[in-house]
Amino acid sequence: MPHLVLTSLLVLLAHMPDSFACETAPAQAKLLAERTWLTTAVYEGNDRTQNHIARYPGVVGISIWDACTNRFEYFDPATGRSRREQGGAGGFYFTGDRRYQYTVPDTGTPLRRRMEVLSASEFTYSRQVPRGMREGEPLVTVHVVHTPYRGPWQVTATSRAESP
Repeated sequence: MPHLVLTSLLVLLAHMPDSFACETAPAQAKLLAERTWLTTAVYEGNDRTQNHIARYPGVVGISIWDACTNRFEYFDPATGRSRREQGGAGGFYFTGDRRYQYTVPDTGTPLRRRMEVLSASEFTYSRQVPRGMREGEPLVTVHVVHTPYRGPWQVTATSRAESP
């Protein structure tokens, strides 16, 4: 039932005039949309001494966010190619208490992420995943850190008309 409500909300938001959606967009969405972000660290649990980014390639990427349409898209940092067809594009929203962000991919499973830091220089969230993203492993909380992207790729959102 919650997914039906969430899907209905995202469909409603997608059909709002952009000017209205932009004016009413939450501050967090606007801050995310001001930059292109790159995953720069992944920490397990409370240990911030070891960056495990290589252990979690599924959460590593370049991301862009659109506060007016509540859309996101992820890109491969090695190639600059969109991950849209692998579930790397969809809708997003923040909970009213601003503690969580939900991403609802066009294909795939919705995710809930606890917001830890959102500033002009850092976007960090946490969520539970199987250790090393390996099925059957115990769950661990990962803290995924993003900083503004300044790499060689010029990433732009794929047209929604092209979405699956």
